[in-house]
Amino acid sequence: MIGYVAGRSILHRAHPYTTLALAGAVLLGAFAMTRPLQVGLLVLGAAGFAALGGGATLRSSAKPALLLALPIWVLLFVLHGLLGPEPRVFFGPVRLSAAGIATALVLGGRVTAIVLAFLTALATTAPHRLVEAMTAGGQPFGRIFLLSSTLTVLPRMRERAALILEAQQCRGLRLGGSPLARLKALGPLALPLVLGALAEVDEQVLALDARGAGDRREGGEGGGGAARRTALDPPRDSTAQRVVRWALLVLVLAAYAWKFRSMRG
Repeated sequence: MIGYVAGRSILHRAHPYTTLALAGAVLLGAFAMTRPLQVGLLVLGAAGFAALGGGATLRSSAKPALLLALPIWVLLFVLHGLLGPEPRVFFGPVRLSAAGIATALVLGGRVTAIVLAFLTALATTAPHRLVEAMTAGGQPFGRIFLLSSTLTVLPRMRERAALILEAQQCRGLRLGGSPLARLKALGPLALPLVLGALAEVDEQVLALDARGAGDRREGGEGGGGAARRTALDPPRDSTAQRVVRWALLVLVLAAYAWKFRSMRG
């Protein structure tokens, strides 16, 4: 299941910026790794990151990550392994490109690590805590709403689809049968889902307008500016977590410096 998974792990209790910084470090670090062994260690690091979220988080992140990455792995091995340049090595009855296999391992490992890291961040970062953290940091409301809506769109669509499916089945909708019958059954499911999503957008626009979203207020008698919102319950950000975030930045910069130096050498 893709989305937030409630828990009390170290990642759930951490400041949302720390969790996102870890995922971002995996993303940036993936493109600094150019060898299969390096990318393999990065995948293990992403798996360790998911394990910090607890067993439920690991299960909810690892399975979708593998399912999303598997078609890419197959495509990469066909393009680079089977159709890659010489020299070739025998892998059972198949002759594969040695350089192509290395390229496929690097690219596939990058995708797997990035997807796993961000699914873990999505599973351990409560949207309301991220909103409170961004509000406390003085971020613009439009940016906050855009990010929080993106994080919650899949759970909301999944819940709405389940309700529509149950309602249509109560009305006699049959999902079994031939592929053509199943295709016809998509209409009564997709149309209410799309219309419900559009109606929700309209309701959100009215609610945001009533709350003064995007309104520019006078900043006192003599100046103007955007009104600063007050976070009701901002997540606690410790000195240790700030040190971790700066350390991640230093590690990423060091990885790229090492990469460019080895390319020149």
